[in-house]
Amino acid sequence: MHVVVNSIPGNADGLPMTVTSSEVESDAPINVLTDAPCASPEDAPVDGLPHHGGPPAWRTWMARRRWPIITTAAMLVVGMAYLLFFNTLVHHQPTWATGGDLWGIFRAAHYIGWGSLGGVYTDGNGVVALPGMEVLLAPVAMLSGSLGLGETYGPFVAAHPGAALLLMPAELLAASTVVFACDSLAERLAVVRRHRIWLCATVGIVALAATSIWGHAEDCLAVTFALYAIKAALDDRWTTVGWLMGFGFAVQPLVALLVPLMVGAAPAVRRLGVVVRAAALPGALAVIAFLGDAQDAYRALVQQPTPPSINHATPWVALSPVITPSGTVHVHGVRLLPHTSNYVTAVIGGTAERVAQVAGGPGRLIYIALAVLVGVVVWRRPQTPARLVWLAGLVLAGRCFFEPVMTPYYLAPPLFLCLVLAARQSGRRFAAAVILALEVTVFAYHHLNPWVWWLPVVASMATILALGYPTPEPSESGRPSEPVALVSPAS
Repeated sequence: MHVVVNSIPGNADGLPMTVTSSEVESDAPINVLTDAPCASPEDAPVDGLPHHGGPPAWRTWMARRRWPIITTAAMLVVGMAYLLFFNTLVHHQPTWATGGDLWGIFRAAHYIGWGSLGGVYTDGNGVVALPGMEVLLAPVAMLSGSLGLGETYGPFVAAHPGAALLLMPAELLAASTVVFACDSLAERLAVVRRHRIWLCATVGIVALAATSIWGHAEDCLAVTFALYAIKAALDDRWTTVGWLMGFGFAVQPLVALLVPLMVGAAPAVRRLGVVVRAAALPGALAVIAFLGDAQDAYRALVQQPTPPSINHATPWVALSPVITPSGTVHVHGVRLLPHTSNYVTAVIGGTAERVAQVAGGPGRLIYIALAVLVGVVVWRRPQTPARLVWLAGLVLAGRCFFEPVMTPYYLAPPLFLCLVLAARQSGRRFAAAVILALEVTVFAYHHLNPWVWWLPVVASMATILALGYPTPEPSESGRPSEPVALVSPAS
């Protein structure tokens, strides 16, 4: 990897700006008492043992990541308060507010704990991704079962499921990792301290919504792996890049869109290794799932059916193939008998309206092609770190532009990367990006006409991308810019 360093950072307009040493945190060791870089490498702690009375390594790390730590604590408090009190205070219902998709994911985690990986895709679980998150939640599911904690399952909705007291903190902790990843990458890109504080708070809010309201911490966790992979690429650690991309892919296949970009940025001799490592774990999980239940695994992982009438249809849905048509069907089910124990049920029959489900269609093929095209561009024209991160945000945002059926938490992954880039800009541009990110996160929960819903989402995402577009480098503007490391494939 070739490195180009400029000594004077620039603002959004490419002009030099004054930055105090207390505002910029770099990878250099810092003194936790004065919050300033160590005067010399000898003052830095090594292997947790301080020199000249300096702090141990764990204290240094906590000082550098204190705002992600504070944000994580706030996410836990607010997330648990939402679980316990939101329905009672807002909807006046004596129930706990659990994520809409949370219990299907947790049921799939039970199957893994029982040794049935193929059971993850049993109809009714609603899982349409590789089971990386379910593998991580399997110990929580087994502990919950051994303690006899109640949970919601299918038509049986528990008002106060005890398993949520274990599951929700685990989900919130998994989602909070993206705050640490964003802060770490922002530090690598020399983002000033005050912007990093607001970055942590904004990312925490977006991640909290995806987790508490929907139960999808895996989208946040997958981006965590992707962000650390990008940082590893900037530091020329390509073995780490491959494994981290594989972990993210196993948790949420959306991360696979970044693999062409990483391969394009890698030196020629390392590209095959990146691909093999990125595919190893996801490939193993997919093979085991298909061996256990090929039909349901194919439906979930390849077709990925989604109901446009329940989620948010976009104009692209008109081109998507219908997997399950709508219509009236005869059903048999069960209900709890009144004034009896919770285990006494009655069999009922009748008709119900079947909800139509569609596949990704050509819209999904477009943003996959975009990801490949970006990878080719990076391969043919080496990018600076900021441009590389911006292109990664563009690739993830493609899902919001071309997906036929959207859900509000789909906006979270690209927003995380776009906010990191916006934090590098001037205060006004960063503030505009933060406000717009929070507004579009709230707006996405409104059910509107496809065009009325889709156009503001696309416009907002495009504007946030534009606000974070990297400042021109010295070779382009003739003026000093920020410190950069040029990612260049070795021949």
